[in-house]
Amino acid sequence: MENPPLLTMAKSRNIDNPPELIQESIMLLETLSGLCSFHSSDDLASFLFTDMFRTLIGTTEPWVAFEIGVYADHAKTIEVIPTVDKITLADASMTGGIPNNVIIAKNQANCALILQNWHDYVMNE
Repeated sequence: MENPPLLTMAKSRNIDNPPELIQESIMLLETLSGLCSFHSSDDLASFLFTDMFRTLIGTTEPWVAFEIGVYADHAKTIEVIPTVDKITLADASMTGGIPNNVIIAKNQANCALILQNWHDYVMNE
C-alpha cells in the first residue's frame, strides 16, 4: 500500500441508550460498527467535528464510545467518548501519550493535535 492509513476508528460500546436516530445516523452508526481508517489525524478530527457525526451523537450526554487505534499496530488504542459539543479522549492503557490519560477536545484543530501527539508518542515508545 503506497500511503497506508494512520489511524482507525470503530464503535466500541454503548454507554447509555441512544437518542432517537434519523435514518442517516443509523446508517453512519452501522458503518462505524466496522473498522474505518483515516490517512491523517486531521482527517479523523475533521470527521469527528462534521455536522453528520454531531447529528449522530445528537446530545450533550454521552451514549456511545468509539475506539481509535494506530493502523500499523492495532494494540495501540484510545477510547473516544463524543458529545455534541466536545470529544473526550481517554487512554486506558496509560501510555503517557495523553496528558493525565484523559483530555477533552472542543474543536477540530485541538483534536487533530491531540491525536497526532498520541500517535507519535505511542509509535516511538
